[in-house]
Amino acid sequence: MYFDSSTEAGAHRKDVSRVRAQAVAEDGGWSVFLPGAPISADGSTFDEAITEMVDSLREYAADWQKRLCDAPNHRRQRGLVQLINLNDDDRLRAWLIEATA
Repeated sequence: MYFDSSTEAGAHRKDVSRVRAQAVAEDGGWSVFLPGAPISADGSTFDEAITEMVDSLREYAADWQKRLCDAPNHRRQRGLVQLINLNDDDRLRAWLIEATA
């Protein structure tokens, strides 16, 4: 990923640091989503929903790199994709749980 300026790079870092997962108990299960991002997951338990969300994040990052990076409505997710790619599943899981607390 390349930026035209350090200001642009800093703006992307700030955007990612503000991303906060939200978890909602509904219909006997849990839903997890990222406001402003087209990623969500469901599970019968909170832990299952978080595990599904990690899988959804991985799938989104792969799709973003293949084709979504050029779509106008997905370009702003670059920082999120970096976050996903730079962390293992355990760290993503911890980030999601911390963000929903």
